[in-house]
Amino acid sequence: MFPSVATLRLSAAMLLVLTAAAAAGPADDLKGATVSALSGLQIPGAAIGEARDEGSNLVLSNLTFAAAGERPVGVKITRATISGGPVNGDALTGARVQLEGIEGTAADGQAYRLATAEITGAQGSFAALLASFATREPFFSGASENALTKFSADRISVPSMTVTRRRPARTEEATYNTLAISRYAQGKMAELTIASTVISPAEAGRKVESGAMRFVGFDLTAGVRTGGGAFNALDSGTIEQLRGTGANGAPFSIERIAIGRVTMRAGERSLVALSQAFTEVDPTGSGDDAASRRSLGAMAEVFARLDFERIEITNFRGQGEGRQAFEMQRFAIAGVTQGKIASIEMGGLVAHERRGQITRIGRFLVENIDASGLVALGKDYGEGRFTPGATPPASAYPDVRRILTEDITVTQATGQPLGSVQRAEIEAGPRIGLMPTRIRARITGFDAPITDARQKVQLAPLGIEDKITLAAELEIEYVEAARELRMRTLNVDVNDVGALNLALNIGGIDRAAVEALPASATLLGLAAKAGRLVLSYKESGGVASFLTHTAEQAGVEEEAFTEQLKMQLTAMVGQFVPDKLLASQITTALATFLDDPNSLVITATPKGDVPLAALAMAAQGSPLALLPMFNVTVEANK
Repeated sequence: MFPSVATLRLSAAMLLVLTAAAAAGPADDLKGATVSALSGLQIPGAAIGEARDEGSNLVLSNLTFAAAGERPVGVKITRATISGGPVNGDALTGARVQLEGIEGTAADGQAYRLATAEITGAQGSFAALLASFATREPFFSGASENALTKFSADRISVPSMTVTRRRPARTEEATYNTLAISRYAQGKMAELTIASTVISPAEAGRKVESGAMRFVGFDLTAGVRTGGGAFNALDSGTIEQLRGTGANGAPFSIERIAIGRVTMRAGERSLVALSQAFTEVDPTGSGDDAASRRSLGAMAEVFARLDFERIEITNFRGQGEGRQAFEMQRFAIAGVTQGKIASIEMGGLVAHERRGQITRIGRFLVENIDASGLVALGKDYGEGRFTPGATPPASAYPDVRRILTEDITVTQATGQPLGSVQRAEIEAGPRIGLMPTRIRARITGFDAPITDARQKVQLAPLGIEDKITLAAELEIEYVEAARELRMRTLNVDVNDVGALNLALNIGGIDRAAVEALPASATLLGLAAKAGRLVLSYKESGGVASFLTHTAEQAGVEEEAFTEQLKMQLTAMVGQFVPDKLLASQITTALATFLDDPNSLVITATPKGDVPLAALAMAAQGSPLALLPMFNVTVEANK
């Protein structure tokens, strides 16, 4: 008996099904599981053109997918080859993944391309591995925390990756050569290395190149994470041998950049979303105000959320204004947290000027900077709570507690010295409004050579021949309980000449008026009252030199010249000081001092409340009109 036609048809159908089932091997299984898993990673519409088995290798061809979101990135991969480990669904176990012809393109024109990428020791979701490329810059930012944490790898190797970045009014292309990631897991790289980098902006003639880069403990999820607590985004990093051309067209080089630990606080928006807002500002100034607000608000949020242990630049060489050479051996920022900076330090600065002068600074240090109020103002501006043109709050002005400069020298290009300062330091106390409650400034080792013939003649009587060497100090403090501003010292000490010191108090200074500065300056001036004033001079040879030199020039004995000078001073004081008792006290003290130059102290204490405004009006006619308002004493050699 022959089978019926119906039986033959059924047998053929079964044969076709069995043949198709036999053809749907591991590669097809991986294809289906991957497309399904990509959809679960918020990458819908993924397509894989072909899946086939090549021996023990699984090969997928013409993969296309795109990340969802405000700024999607479409990805094309020509070929993916998976080998070396079992595959279950889209789950890899110790597999080797070779990707070829990888391209990503965003709607705004930003793009990247890789010829190949090799992932060894791959574990976890193959779909998540692919999804890690659905970002604007793979290996530097991720598409989502979910995608970044669902696979791991022993090593990821990329011979070269080129990224085209689009910015308002400009475009740049960055090429990263020999990129390698070691021990990638949970979105964190144990180590990321890049052999060299070339960044080429569209502007002709500009290019920046760097040598080896190395980043340890780089967490890719830092860029896309929202919510949660603080975590380490980077343990450390280094960038070696940068060189290129700056915005002014001048060449520059940097030997090394070192980055310490970077910690991040999570927020409502990811850092990737915030950084995208930066690009909305048009550097030409033609952008809209809303975009500027969003960008500056995003920048303020980044500063509030990122903490930097330190960033240090070594051996910068470039050119400043007028293409004059500029060098800096060291630049370091340390302790950046929520708008506060522990220190900014520069060392080994050398600046050449057009006039042929060279300025060198051994060390420049700024410590304890609080710009958290400025960061808060940036947030308020970004959210529309602050209007441009309004008066910023006092808290928006950075509070700096210490500035130190050491080993400053100015010379001609020939090496001829023009001046130097060993050390200049300014310290400030806590602020009331914009006003520090304490200021202390010191300058030591100030040297100024005397090269002008006229200056030599003018300074010769004081015994100064080749240079002026001096030190200076200023200390001012606001004492709220006493409502006084106290200048404890203003001292200038010239080597081999003498030291002049001024101390004075100003009363009637209310805290409310200080807080309202600068708007309250007029009111503060009217309320201020004169306090005690002490002016003193300590001899170090200047007056003695003057007496000797002047006597020699006059051709008389020094003793005779001194007596003649005392007589002239007595007549002058008697002419201009009507108070006979005070005049006698002044002439006696001056005579004592001239006979044996040692020290001279003048003390003026106001007779009751004396407003500074009254002093200013009285002094318009003659400063001597102020004398009746004070009890004055003059003492010599005490």
